[in-house]
Amino acid sequence: MEQQNQQTLTNLVYDIYEDPTKIEDHQELIQPLLSDLVASAPAGFEGMATMINTHISNGFKFKNPKIQKFELESGFLKLKTYFQKINL
Repeated sequence: MEQQNQQTLTNLVYDIYEDPTKIEDHQELIQPLLSDLVASAPAGFEGMATMINTHISNGFKFKNPKIQKFELESGFLKLKTYFQKINL
């Protein structure tokens, strides 16, 4: 995944974490980036990329704001760590 797309994905996930009312607007933008994240995961990081995808996708799936917030926060924190590890 290109670093520009990494930054875009990080910013979009953070944006909906901070303001869940934007979740539907950003979903169309985030889904292809999540697919790219999983498809381009380096060897040994496939599970982490899949877990990030699952957490963020669950944020879209659930309608309870508390569950959305939890899933998005989990995905966001893992996403930041993932990018730090693969960009060393």
